[in-house]
Amino acid sequence: MYNKHILMVSHDFLPNIGGIAVYVYELSKALIARGHQLTVLTQYASFSTETKEEMMDGIRVIRVPIAPIKKIEDIQYRKRMRQLIRKLEATETVDVIHWQTLNKDAQMMRGLRVQALEVYTNHLSWFRMLYNEGNTAKIHQLMREPDVIICPSREVETMTAELFQKAQTVYLPNGVDEHAFYPDAETSQLVREQYGISPQETVIVSTNRMEPVKGMRYLMEAIPPMLQQHEHLTFLIAGDGSQYAAFEAMIEKQTQNSPKVIFTGRLTNQDIQRVVNAADIYVQPSLMEGCSIAIIEAMACGKPVIAANVGGNPDIISQETGILVPPKSAQALQEAMTYCIQEVDERHQMGRRSRERVEQALNWRQLAQQVDTIYDTAKR
Repeated sequence: MYNKHILMVSHDFLPNIGGIAVYVYELSKALIARGHQLTVLTQYASFSTETKEEMMDGIRVIRVPIAPIKKIEDIQYRKRMRQLIRKLEATETVDVIHWQTLNKDAQMMRGLRVQALEVYTNHLSWFRMLYNEGNTAKIHQLMREPDVIICPSREVETMTAELFQKAQTVYLPNGVDEHAFYPDAETSQLVREQYGISPQETVIVSTNRMEPVKGMRYLMEAIPPMLQQHEHLTFLIAGDGSQYAAFEAMIEKQTQNSPKVIFTGRLTNQDIQRVVNAADIYVQPSLMEGCSIAIIEAMACGKPVIAANVGGNPDIISQETGILVPPKSAQALQEAMTYCIQEVDERHQMGRRSRERVEQALNWRQLAQQVDTIYDTAKR
């Protein structure tokens, strides 16, 4: 291993709090801890022409301005990011260019020839959707073949290897900072007090965007009968999105505005850690996943996870750590939640084993070591 200058190219980055933004930030920090120099190249919405540079936890962040006008923002991003990468390669030593998104970064990189090693992490559900539709021509239209493609799930690894036979295809799940997400009984008590949840309640938490692909409709359908069947039960639902108002109104109507269903709205990463710690059970009903960072965060906090058996979920959840259920089934979610409510000792064991799994493998320190090996051994 030798110290490298790595450009992490991502249209999506902090202050956004989505999975890709978190991946870039946490992996960059972990690679810095291994002695590398990290520069994140991203964008900010502005009519300015000024490129901004800042330091964030040891990460050099350079943001190109993109006018918030739908017809031109993608064109501007491609043009200005290409110019920036060319400039950096001309004036600095750049060893690796590691890009992230299919719909933005891949198109930008398609029109650029670089000297550095090219690595792409295949995050997006859009790739899986196009593949499953048989629209592989669109995928090839969006991106050219890099040197290495990192796949956060076995499902994506299989699809990717079929479409890109020259690139080195590597399975590598996502992770969490196990020192930021950990079992915290004191925080759990404080959050329960904050939301007026009594100590005898079983708390079920879901942290998710309220969008159709996230399958929250099926959890919403399961909540009213669960409240009827279980006296000491509270749901704590974190996240926002296009379906938020409709779900809130639906639950208010079907539960007579029960105080046992709490919608928190959008939360910061720190607040997500606090809310997840208040859970006895964590539920993720998403219909499509690569490798869910939200699930791994819950595992790191020592929670049993109930999730839909889709995408990368079977790669990280086993019967030792949680329950996988068929997607699009409110009934299956009810049955799994009821089991975890009734089998208290078993759910505690699942939570303990979830934490162990994170400590052993699903953390950024371990994953950065594997990414480092990929950088070192990749063939160009």
